[in-house]
Amino acid sequence: MADLIGFNAIAFVALITIIIALRVPSIASILFVAFLVRFFTMMIGHYLFDLPDSDADALNFEKQAWDIGQQGFSNVLMNFEGPDSRFISWLIAIFYSFFGRSLLMAQSISLFFGIGCVLLGWKLGHMLWDNYTAKKIAWTIALFPSLVLYSVSFLREVYVCFFLLIALYGVISWAKTEDYKSIIIAMFGFIGAVFFHGAMLIGALIFITIICTTSFKKSFGLLKYSYIRVKSFIFFLICIIVLGLYISNLINVQYLGTFEVASDPQNLFKKTEVSTKGIASFPEWTIINSPIELIYKSPIRAIYFIFSPFPWEIKKIQHLIGIFDSILYFYLSILIFRNRAVIWKDKALRYILIILVFYILAFGIGVGNFGTAIRHRSKFVIMIILLAGPLIKRLIFYKRVSKV
Repeated sequence: MADLIGFNAIAFVALITIIIALRVPSIASILFVAFLVRFFTMMIGHYLFDLPDSDADALNFEKQAWDIGQQGFSNVLMNFEGPDSRFISWLIAIFYSFFGRSLLMAQSISLFFGIGCVLLGWKLGHMLWDNYTAKKIAWTIALFPSLVLYSVSFLREVYVCFFLLIALYGVISWAKTEDYKSIIIAMFGFIGAVFFHGAMLIGALIFITIICTTSFKKSFGLLKYSYIRVKSFIFFLICIIVLGLYISNLINVQYLGTFEVASDPQNLFKKTEVSTKGIASFPEWTIINSPIELIYKSPIRAIYFIFSPFPWEIKKIQHLIGIFDSILYFYLSILIFRNRAVIWKDKALRYILIILVFYILAFGIGVGNFGTAIRHRSKFVIMIILLAGPLIKRLIFYKRVSKV
């Protein structure tokens, strides 16, 4: 019965994929391939053998969802706790309360958001570059191994990716138009991501700082002409209020805590020490013990976060999967470096790069082993793909149509 419910849910996601493909025929083949790859991966994990990262946290989240959902929808509502590591369990519990327990159904919800990431990635690629590059970006998202894996697992990564893409849609739109609607969309996306992982608030704070700085320059730069741009001044005031609320410790987010907690060096030092343990840990010398070390070790830990495991860190056969993943990130990072001049000249691309760098630095401090890093960096891989887009090599079966 559980599998029957699950296959009905998968069929529903397939129907949605077909409808989207009919509405956007130019990427229909990409959407179908993305769905099929994820579907077969799901079947392999469900019937043949366990997929990587399908135990531990995934099992706990699923069990919590059933614990909440089996007592009915009213109990689900009573257990709402807002942004929290258990929010994914609460979300799936809604479906469990109506249809019963089905792991395939829960995975199909992740599948839905995974297909949404492909669609949104294509849309953002189109906004940033051109149609050809947008399709390359969509293909890369559709087939990127970690994105495929987390699109069919009971983990938060694909949900974070989806809402982060919505946030980036707002960031890109604001860079081009600077209207209120763009800021609302961006904040909606960032807040949605925060519900699944509190540290995603960093992106919102960086974007607010960018708006604040830009609006300040535009508004008060005109003072010498005895003129203040009202729209920019309003943006500036709103940003100051939001930043003020966080700095005043009135906002408390899981993983980050209040501003006082997040900015306390001793808390940061403790995080690096606690996280840097286990067979897959970063080297012990990367543990931060002083403010001076925070300056030069943070970039080092960020490098380990993005590119580990390195060949000399392989201790088990399973670690070879991490090597393959790190090679892909290394390749994309080289493309971004080669494309750095173009990226920095474009406001939207520059903002995405700045937000990405702060995310990597923050997670480099909070993550201390490459097993966890592989999972957490997948939250940001679509941002990396977007920046590297134009230089990504096209797939053999995707031919560019030449213009006559």
